[in-house]
Amino acid sequence: MLKFYRQSLLALFALFTSFNVFSSNLPDELLHQPITLLSGKQVTLADFQGNKPVYLKFWATWCQPCLKEMPHFQHIQQQYGDSIEVISINLGLNDDAETVAQTVKKFNLTMPMTIDKSGDLAKAFHFIGTPYHLLFDKQMNLVHLGHKANESLDNKIALLSQQENVDLLASNKLQENEADLKLNLNDGKTHALLFTATWCDWYLKDSRPEVSQSCITAQQNANVLYQQYPQIAWQGVISRLWTGEKDVSAYKKKYTIEHPIALDKTNQLFHQYAVNDLPTLILIKDNKVLLRTNDLKDQEQLHMQLAVYAK
Repeated sequence: MLKFYRQSLLALFALFTSFNVFSSNLPDELLHQPITLLSGKQVTLADFQGNKPVYLKFWATWCQPCLKEMPHFQHIQQQYGDSIEVISINLGLNDDAETVAQTVKKFNLTMPMTIDKSGDLAKAFHFIGTPYHLLFDKQMNLVHLGHKANESLDNKIALLSQQENVDLLASNKLQENEADLKLNLNDGKTHALLFTATWCDWYLKDSRPEVSQSCITAQQNANVLYQQYPQIAWQGVISRLWTGEKDVSAYKKKYTIEHPIALDKTNQLFHQYAVNDLPTLILIKDNKVLLRTNDLKDQEQLHMQLAVYAK
């Protein structure tokens, strides 16, 4: 009988130990979020669970801090790539494969990479601004989240590479706490949604001058068209990246905007309509997309397009 109890206790201990070795505090949906690499291979965090830690980094080619960190990023890959899975995630916003390839070549980046054109990864990992570093231990617990390649990140990567324990962060740091921006687009009216960002005009002035000017012109044209087409319900949808309500208020004052604008705090509308270029204008009626354009420089052309749907 004593032998039976000992065996039972050993079995329970082994089960408990196994559970703790491979358990994660991340939701199952996030563990199995597909990451499709440029190589064509699809991976998830669950693929590495119990095997090796994972380091994810979101970045953009027009993000100056991101570019400054690239030598550090490649150094991490070279020094720890065998013991930690390093994955590069380009944001896919106002970026394309050619521009990304140029950056890869410039900094000799060798880690696996993806371009998040769908926005699925940004939404899943609660992305709010580049650069964005996420580090998970071998059990796929979140141990680091931040916007700088700093000493704290380096120390944790070094510890994990030696299979040392690192303090866990609360899993709710990757949960969305804001409410979705709700718009009634099924009311029989034609709605014009202008997707833009409060920083598009000034932050991209040097790195993406054409995009910067396009954002300026788009908002100026929207102000005019709002007055000329009152039968269309105009709505500015502002990106949440690096942006709060004070930024939205300042932007509204800067451009003397009279039509409604709102911050897409959960990125729900940007994700729903797969907006990966700033600015973007989408006309919608009864939840059906009538028109989608990124060319907002020619006011006369916009007049012609809007006239068709303003009747």
